[in-house]
Amino acid sequence: MAKLNGPLLSVNAHGSIAKRITYSKRYTGNQVRFQRANKDANSSLQQTERALFLDARDHWLLLTDEEQEQWSDYNKG
Repeated sequence: MAKLNGPLLSVNAHGSIAKRITYSKRYTGNQVRFQRANKDANSSLQQTERALFLDARDHWLLLTDEEQEQWSDYNKG
């Protein structure tokens, strides 16, 4: 829900209405943006990628804290 200070589109407003209209304050001033809904293509390739990601997540959760720390250190360089 958007939070207002004064009339809408004037003094201050920030937040979203129905996950579509977002009010914010930027260095250039107050701003209103329309958030377009993302289309879920749901193609076979997308389903494969999602399944691979979930499989990787499940394997990560099976690692011990020490193993996860080793991988995190490895990824840091």
